[in-house]
Amino acid sequence: MSDGNGIKRRDFLKVLGVSSAGASLVGCSTDEVEKLLPYVVPPEDITPGVATWYTTVCQECSAGCGMWVRTREGRVVKVEGNPAHDISGGALCARGHSSLQGLYNPDRFAGPMVREGGVLRATTWAEAEQLLANRLAAAGSSLFITGDAGPSLADVVDRFVAATGGSRVRYGGVSEAPLREAARIAFGRDEVPSYDMEQAKFIVSFGADFLEGWLSPVEHGRGFARMHGVDHGEKGRMAFVGPRLSLTGQNADDWYPVAPGSEALVALAMANVISGGGASAGPYASVVNGHTPESVAEATGVSAEAIRELARRFGSDGSSLALGPGVAGQHRNATASNLAVLILNAVAGNVGRTLHFRDADLSAPSAPYADIAGAIGRMSGAVVLVHGCNPAYTLPAATGFDAAFASADFRVSFASAPDETTATADLILPDTHFLEAWGDSNPRPGIYALQQPAMQAVPLFDSKQAGDVLLSVASTMGQALGAASFYEHLRTRWEGVQAQTRTGGDFETFWRSALKDGVVRVDGSGPEATSLRMPDTALVFDVPAFDGSASDPILMVYPSARFGDGALNGNRPWLHELPDPVSKITWHSWVELHPHTAERMGLVEGDIVTVASPHGSVTLPLWPYPGVREDVVAIAMGGGHTNAGRFANGNGVNAMDLLPAVIEAPSGALVHMATRASVTPTGERRRMASISGSEDQDDRNITPAVALTALGHAADEAEGDHGPRRELQGIGGFVPVETDGEPQDFPLPGTEYGPYADAKNLPRWAMAVDLDKCTGCSACITACQAENNVAWVGEGQVQMGRDMMWIRLERYYEHIDATKASHVDVRRMMMICQHCGNAPCESVCPVYATYHTPEGLNAQIYNRCVGTRYCLNNCPYKVRVFNWYEYNGQEPVFEGMGYAPEPMNWQFNPDVTVRTNGIMEKCSFCIHRIKDAQHRAAIDGGQVTDAAVVPACSQSCPAEAIVFGNIRDPESRVAQLAGDERSYRVLDEVVNTQPAVNYLKKVTFHDVESGAH
Repeated sequence: MSDGNGIKRRDFLKVLGVSSAGASLVGCSTDEVEKLLPYVVPPEDITPGVATWYTTVCQECSAGCGMWVRTREGRVVKVEGNPAHDISGGALCARGHSSLQGLYNPDRFAGPMVREGGVLRATTWAEAEQLLANRLAAAGSSLFITGDAGPSLADVVDRFVAATGGSRVRYGGVSEAPLREAARIAFGRDEVPSYDMEQAKFIVSFGADFLEGWLSPVEHGRGFARMHGVDHGEKGRMAFVGPRLSLTGQNADDWYPVAPGSEALVALAMANVISGGGASAGPYASVVNGHTPESVAEATGVSAEAIRELARRFGSDGSSLALGPGVAGQHRNATASNLAVLILNAVAGNVGRTLHFRDADLSAPSAPYADIAGAIGRMSGAVVLVHGCNPAYTLPAATGFDAAFASADFRVSFASAPDETTATADLILPDTHFLEAWGDSNPRPGIYALQQPAMQAVPLFDSKQAGDVLLSVASTMGQALGAASFYEHLRTRWEGVQAQTRTGGDFETFWRSALKDGVVRVDGSGPEATSLRMPDTALVFDVPAFDGSASDPILMVYPSARFGDGALNGNRPWLHELPDPVSKITWHSWVELHPHTAERMGLVEGDIVTVASPHGSVTLPLWPYPGVREDVVAIAMGGGHTNAGRFANGNGVNAMDLLPAVIEAPSGALVHMATRASVTPTGERRRMASISGSEDQDDRNITPAVALTALGHAADEAEGDHGPRRELQGIGGFVPVETDGEPQDFPLPGTEYGPYADAKNLPRWAMAVDLDKCTGCSACITACQAENNVAWVGEGQVQMGRDMMWIRLERYYEHIDATKASHVDVRRMMMICQHCGNAPCESVCPVYATYHTPEGLNAQIYNRCVGTRYCLNNCPYKVRVFNWYEYNGQEPVFEGMGYAPEPMNWQFNPDVTVRTNGIMEKCSFCIHRIKDAQHRAAIDGGQVTDAAVVPACSQSCPAEAIVFGNIRDPESRVAQLAGDERSYRVLDEVVNTQPAVNYLKKVTFHDVESGAH
């Protein structure tokens, strides 16, 4: 051990010698050796060396996914999806996994802070709560601004506001208020509908990015993959209607690049074709009748013939679904656009089949911008409290929030870590992280879930749950709210949940069962809405007006696939270094222009440009993107923080600075697509922090595809381009099949190390990845980082090609056309270590650090590796990464480089080695999980089944695209998929590596063999 690891070897031995029973290490230093009682009588829920699991609810967005939380010796080391929860279904997105870095954020407030003389100083909780009570008592008014909050916490806030004579405003950086208002107008249901994508055969997204962040991305990703994946020769179809191909659009089969703001016209024209002129549109018959494909073709930029074909397909598939336009498409007529999509669903008979309205009473409000816009005018002289949101960052500067907040008499923030709102707060009462706190959620009628603390508050941070603070302050003011603690309040409310279940029995038994399962279901759905009603609001369905010069492109400000609106998760290196699924850019912001537009301006990738609207300007690098119309300029939200922590500050730009403060009528939403913007070169350039390689396969056939019509004929004709068709026989796995007179072995004879050839007694671990289901959401990457202690390296190192990610999601453009309606063909490839049976890396290692295990794994011995990098040079898949520096150290070697300051290092998985500089690393197939399952099976006297071994990537995948298991077991799913006619192995026929990863080809609706790319 060295000083870089926090303690010297000799000091370590001294500490161990103090007492074999009572010595421990505190903060990896010998300066503070304390006596602790050993686990002679361990806590009830902790067994040293054995993981303890808790159920909870993810709070990273409003979807409310159920979570499993893995702890070791009292600290959280991993989060996963709760399989019993209806929303997550066992999966989790990248933002959910990144919540660990929110818990261990080194920039969290150490305790309550009060501002005196413009400077924050630490204070006690008693002093802070008394100060707040005094200011509220003296104030003439108070205003409480809250973000997403569970029903029990929201109830405490409402009681607190009522008791102290204030008012509450709910606010979120992204809001579906136009969709909610459109549902009220169309069906009289003041709620956001739910979508059953799995039951649809044809989906049309009018710009809704449902795979990235719209409403419930994990749930939608699962439903979409089941609908869109090939099952018994059938495959659902998807079309994307919008001016920019998001990740959702890249997964579509067809793209209709409509003019920005014209989605409603396309939807109404489709309804016109399906209903025969509007006959089945009820009170909207005249509206539908007035929008024929011919009448809207010019305004939308899509031909009447293309719209008719889309409508015929949508209306004839038996079960279809239309959704959108989503946040990026919220323009001045956003409610009308959402209403048009609902009319289309009603005409096609989708309401009550794939689109559902449950119960308005249990649906959470949509937090329209109009509410906080009105509150801004009431801040002067008031006590303003902010919880669960960051309006100083997510609101456009034109709203005047900063000036209004500054005019408040007293400003209070409950943020657990610095953000732009806390930068001017007078009192900071740091809330506990949701993994440390009690709470609940009601994401959908009939579904209740408990949030419980998986660990005590991190010792470095003296935080306190907001509910407890409010109860204490109210009590100090003589306004008791009915409970001594938030935990007591939560239990009281859940007595009502038990009553709804009609199960009866002891509440304590019900409570413990709810904590164990993480979710409780009751019959909370109301009657379905099925028929359209007469509108009570006048709406305009035409293309809206945009600010700025008509010669400038229209600005699209869209939520980031990684950060959403970026309000509270900007200080997370995992998210910054996670490549954007569309651009593959990390760390910094970029602006998208069509390559033809960039070429006309003389610009290339990496050129620095200034994007200016009538409301503001930003300067950032250009990334030409063929998936955006030539009259559009697009920038993602989530960058440009100024007071969010060491990892967030200064990275990128805040695109909200370009927007006006425009309220969409009648929903009250903030208009995101409101203005045009000019693009001006600065003459400067920068290297992009991107992991993207070639966007073309260069005839290497890395990600081949097959037409749907060609499936089922593999037995009649060979697939010569992708190697021989293989058949399974017995428990030995693949057997040689004669092809052109040459036998193909699996594995090759030269790779049968020792007992590895014993096919009857030893497994051959393998993986199958269905490229027709993989959406590129990137959840697997962050899950792998959390599980395997994979380091982040920093922007500068990424620029030099030194990222450490074990999983690389490659992306190839086969066909994208932004000028007309046509098919989309974007191929994705989850590239990991292939664990080759004939591994090129093994034969060149001079110290035998990489070798083949008896179970077919390509293993890496870290403390034997000397860093020659011969294995990397000899790997045709380039999946090995080299630790140039100690990226997981406590301090960075130089500014901007990756490191894990305390307490971020507390997240490290103790089952996996934390690597240091000078060694190679790569995917291990989560070998520690394999060994754990084998040990459990040995203790129980059973066999290791496929279900017992699930790598982190497979466990997290919302699309269920990754399958792992023993390929020598013909009954295993991985063996069955490997024998599928779509199965192939990358470059196997070229370099003869005999990989253990089998891919299933993407299935298209166009003829890929004819060269129609």
